[in-house]
Amino acid sequence: MKLDPRTKLIMVMLLTTLGVLAIDLGYLFIVFLISLAFCLILNADLIMAIKRLRHLISVIVFIAIVQSLAVRQGRPLVYIGNFYILTLGGLINGGEFALRMMIIVLASLIVAGSSSSEMADGLIKMKIPYELAFMTIIALRFLPIFREEFSSRLNAIALKGIDLKRQGVIKKIKIYSYLIMPTVSGSILKSKRLSKSIEARGFRAYPQRTMYRELKLSRLDYVIMSLIVVFFISFLVIMYSLGGLL
Repeated sequence: MKLDPRTKLIMVMLLTTLGVLAIDLGYLFIVFLISLAFCLILNADLIMAIKRLRHLISVIVFIAIVQSLAVRQGRPLVYIGNFYILTLGGLINGGEFALRMMIIVLASLIVAGSSSSEMADGLIKMKIPYELAFMTIIALRFLPIFREEFSSRLNAIALKGIDLKRQGVIKKIKIYSYLIMPTVSGSILKSKRLSKSIEARGFRAYPQRTMYRELKLSRLDYVIMSLIVVFFISFLVIMYSLGGLL
């Protein structure tokens, strides 16, 4: 399904807003299912996304488990004597965190199929200043560059005979802390080269920028935007009028 970038941006904005405003686990699960449905409708490659984001997903699961063990509210589920290891409130709290983060991840997959130029044009059509739209797209494109910088330094350590898998937790933390500074410096050097290239091409030479490709909303875009806006308003009204599901 081919949608206008503005339609995708509105979908992402409203879904992530609902992910933040949802008041309990039940409503969060509904938003999660809606986000997953939109990803499937737009033919997002979920398997490839899971492979690429497996480290992020593992961090989300780890933080959710820590929150589940740290929060001691509600009925105890696992306990030793008077010491509560896991409570119902902690389990709900960890589940809410995991669902909120997964909603944000799924929402990002909605725009993953669009190119950076299309997203920039969509932001400009939404009356976002071109400079801000350009900076937003460049910032998103720098995330994989930062990851590549960090991976290259990990490979350099592996070539020196250091096996991170055999190192202890404290040792790993020290090694990662040593890699942060050269990774950041390498990214800064690349950003300086990028800024010189942009200036050489006459960035902001004229107050108004023209476009070769003109975006136009189709009937399907209007239908999708209407449905997501109606769902957003209805969801908020029902949620705050009925209260929590759990």
